[in-house]
Amino acid sequence: MIERIDELFADNGLLSKHISGYTSRIQQLEMARQVGEALTHGDILIAEAGTGTGKTFAYLAPAMLSGQKVFISTGTKNLQDQLFNKDLPKLREVLSVPLKTALLKGRSNYLCHHRLGLAESEPGQQYHQHTLQTLREWSGKTTTGDLSETDLLDENSPLWPKVTSTVDNCLGQQCPQYDECFIVEARRKAQEADIVVVNHHLLMSDMALKSSGQGEVLPDADAYIIDEAHQLPAIASQFLGHRVSSHQIQELSRDSIREMEAEATDMNDIRSAAEQLDNRLHQFNLSLGEHEQRVPWQTVLEKSQDIIEKLNILLESLEKLEIQLDAAAERGRGLEQCHQRSQDLIERLSLFQQNEQTELVLWLDNRSSSFILHATPQEVSQYFQSWIKDKPQAWIFTSATLTVAGKFNNFTHQLGLEDPVTASWQSPFDYGKQSLLYMPTIPVEPSHPNYNSHVAEVAKSVIEHSQGRIFLLFTSYKAMHEVAEALKESDYPVLVQGSGAKTQLLEEFRSHGNAILLGTNSFWEGVDVRGEALSCVLIDKIPFASPGDPVLEARINDLKERGGNPFRTIQIPAAVIQLKQGIGRLIRDTHDSGVLVLCDPRFLSKPYGKVFMRSLPPMPISQNIEDVERFFTSHT
Repeated sequence: MIERIDELFADNGLLSKHISGYTSRIQQLEMARQVGEALTHGDILIAEAGTGTGKTFAYLAPAMLSGQKVFISTGTKNLQDQLFNKDLPKLREVLSVPLKTALLKGRSNYLCHHRLGLAESEPGQQYHQHTLQTLREWSGKTTTGDLSETDLLDENSPLWPKVTSTVDNCLGQQCPQYDECFIVEARRKAQEADIVVVNHHLLMSDMALKSSGQGEVLPDADAYIIDEAHQLPAIASQFLGHRVSSHQIQELSRDSIREMEAEATDMNDIRSAAEQLDNRLHQFNLSLGEHEQRVPWQTVLEKSQDIIEKLNILLESLEKLEIQLDAAAERGRGLEQCHQRSQDLIERLSLFQQNEQTELVLWLDNRSSSFILHATPQEVSQYFQSWIKDKPQAWIFTSATLTVAGKFNNFTHQLGLEDPVTASWQSPFDYGKQSLLYMPTIPVEPSHPNYNSHVAEVAKSVIEHSQGRIFLLFTSYKAMHEVAEALKESDYPVLVQGSGAKTQLLEEFRSHGNAILLGTNSFWEGVDVRGEALSCVLIDKIPFASPGDPVLEARINDLKERGGNPFRTIQIPAAVIQLKQGIGRLIRDTHDSGVLVLCDPRFLSKPYGKVFMRSLPPMPISQNIEDVERFFTSHT
C-alpha cells in the first residue's frame, strides 16, 4: 500500500492534477503513509493536520487502497455530502479500484412513506397540503429519500418530524411499507459497501445502542476514521446519557390515540388516559416557567416545590396510560410500540425524582413552550475506552485542532486513549507574509460593562481599513447584538446571525464582497470563505465556555473535590481549541491574506495567555492600527 501511496502523492503522481495548489505534497504524503501504517497494523492514530495540508485525500486514499471495510465519520452532514459526492468519486476515478461506497445518515434525514401517509390524513394539515402533495410526488422519483436532496422542507419546518421517523415510532418490519423504506435501503447499501461515510451523531448513537445491548444501527467495520475529531467528546456525551422531551410525551399521546382508533376502537380508555397525560404535561410545563435556560435540575427543584409535585403527577398519568397500552398491545404493532415507548419514558423520567448522587448530571433545557430533561455523564472516557477495546481495529482521529500548546494530552484524556500514535503537520501557509495579528489596547477587562463598546470601536477602526470583508466572532449573543447595533450605520452591508439561515448569510457575504458578518458559536468552525471577500477576522474575547453550563459546572465541581485545577485542566484547553477553530476561518489557501484581531487584553495580561499565544499560527504581531492600515494597503 505504501508504494501506491507514494505514486499517488508525488509531485507528478496520479493525484497531481486533482490536488489544490495550496496543499503541501510532502505533508500530505507523510500523513497518507501514517494513515496507511495505522490501517495495516490496527493502530490508534491521532493526526493533527492544519488547514491546507490536504488531510481529506491523505486519509481517503489509504482507506480505499486498504482492502478493508472502513467507516469515515465527519462532523456535519454537509461534510458527509462533500466527501461522498465530490472527494470519493474523484479518488475512485484516479485509483481505478473496484470498491463500493455508501452514505448513511440518521433516520431523521430520510422521508418515511408511512409517516407521510399519516401526515396527509391528519386533521388540520390544510395549510401544508401542497407541500405534502409535492413530497408525495418527490418520493416516487428519489432513489435515496434523503431530504437534503430537495428544498421542499426547511430544517425548521413543523412538517419535518411528521414525515420522518424516530426510533420510538418506527414500526420496523411490521410497517406496511417496509419493502419501500429508504432507511432500510440505505443500511443495506452500508452493509455491502467497502467505504461508508457517516457523521459523528450517527456513529455515537450506534455505539451507545450497542453498549446498552439495545441493538445497532451500523454494521461492523475493520477501521474507523474520525474527521473533525475535536467535536467527538461533546457529541459522545449527548448519546451516552438519557433525555426526555415534552415533544416525546406529546407524540406518545397523539400516536396512542391514533393507533387506538386504527386497531382498538373499543378501548376508549386509551384516549382518556392520553388526553389526561397531555393536560398534566401542560401543567408541568407551566411550572417550569417561560424563562429560557440551561440549569442543573437540583437548582430547579430548590426554587420550587411545586415542580416536583407536578413531575410526580405527570409520571402518574404516564403510568396510567402505560397500563391501558399494556392491555391493548396485542391488538397491533403500533399499540405494542406505544406501550414500549411509555415504559421507556417512565424509566427515564423517574431519574428526575431521585435526589441521591449519581454519575449522571441531571439538568433542564427549558424553552419558551417546551423542555428537554437531560441525564448526561460527566465523562465519556471510560465508555470510549471500552468501545475501542471491544473493537480492536484501526482508529484514526484527525482534525486541524487537536493540540493545546503543541500537546495532545487534552484530547487523549477526554477519550481515554492509551498509548496512541500521534503526529502533527502544521499548515503550509506562509502566515508571516499572508497575515497580521492585531492586538488592540483595550483599557478594561471583558467583565466590564463598557467592554463591548470598546470592541465596537476597535471593529469600526479596523473596518475602515479592511473596507468591510470581515467576520466578527463573539462568545455571546448579547455581545454580538450590542456590537451589531453600534455598526448598523456602517457603509458596508451588515449581516447578523439569526437574521437568516447560516447558508443564506454566507452566500450573501460572499456575493457582496465587502460585507460585515457577526456570528457566535456556529460560525467559529466549518465555514470556508476564500478570497478577498473575507480578509479580516475579529474575535471579541477568549472563548471560555459558560461556567453556567450544567455539565461543565458538574465536571468543574467534581475535579475541585478531587483536588484538581479545572481552569487549567478543562476550561483553558477547550477555549484553545475553540480559538484555533475561529482563527482557521481567516487563511484558507495560498492566495488568501488577512488580519486577525484579538480584542481580549487577557491574552497579554494573564499568565494563562501564554498557552493561547503558543497555540497560534506564526503571525507577525502588532498593537498599532497603522500596521493594519499598511497591511491592507500592501495586500490590495
